[in-house]
Amino acid sequence: MLKYIVLILFIIYIIYENHVFKVTRYHIESKKLKGLKEEINIVVLADLHNHVYGKQNEKLIKAIEEEAPDIILIAGDMIVAKPRESMEVSIDLLQQLAKKYPIYYGMGNHEYRMKIYPEQYVGMYEAYLKEIQHDNVIILDNKSVRITIKGTTLNIHGLEIEKEYYKRFQKAKLADDYLNALLGNPNKEEYNILLAHNPEYFEAYAKWGADMTLAGHIHGGLIRLPYLGGLASPQVEFFPKYDGGQFYEGERTMILSRGLGTHTINIRVNNRAELISIRLSQK
Repeated sequence: MLKYIVLILFIIYIIYENHVFKVTRYHIESKKLKGLKEEINIVVLADLHNHVYGKQNEKLIKAIEEEAPDIILIAGDMIVAKPRESMEVSIDLLQQLAKKYPIYYGMGNHEYRMKIYPEQYVGMYEAYLKEIQHDNVIILDNKSVRITIKGTTLNIHGLEIEKEYYKRFQKAKLADDYLNALLGNPNKEEYNILLAHNPEYFEAYAKWGADMTLAGHIHGGLIRLPYLGGLASPQVEFFPKYDGGQFYEGERTMILSRGLGTHTINIRVNNRAELISIRLSQK
């Protein structure tokens, strides 16, 4: 009898965990933010996978509004790459947010998969881009933008890597000039933000010149074990080095979101979904 009670309670816990999220806040200082008059507020969305928090994502939108972001950055996988899968949740959310905030969208492997297999996904990628088209939605698929905000300059880069870097059971090596070939050479005198969905290559991102990398993809490792961290990555790497939180390479940092949604294996244990909020200030 006891084991059935435990099983029922565990199922209830899993259901609950898939319907709540937290706000994780970071404060980052940099000498490169010259002329900054006041803190820059950034909200980061990653791995929504068409998940809904309240009617029309009203709970998520409220949480975003409470953080009062100057800009919203997306680290990929807002949708699920499944033929004929509805994308309305992500479309509706972005349409609502674009009315108030500039959004810089870096692609994940799900967006990329739809892009490179248009016949398999029956034109879903093109339809998605058309629906979210707005002056405030800037798609950064191996593109960069330079913006002036609150007296300082930010360079925002969106990295879209090929499918071989997402294969299961292996980690493909990045060529030394790979990032330069896709994004060019960053201005290292200014502050560079890199939207890079896959965190596995953080060392390469930092070496390239990313002062702050924003990533996702790992979903926190699905199940987080005390002292061990996330159990597995989508590449089926057990206890991945990068599972969630903040990491450093010298003065360069990566903030890895545990994501807002799930797909395929819809389980989160000790691994609450999260909205990332960042305050940037001059050091």
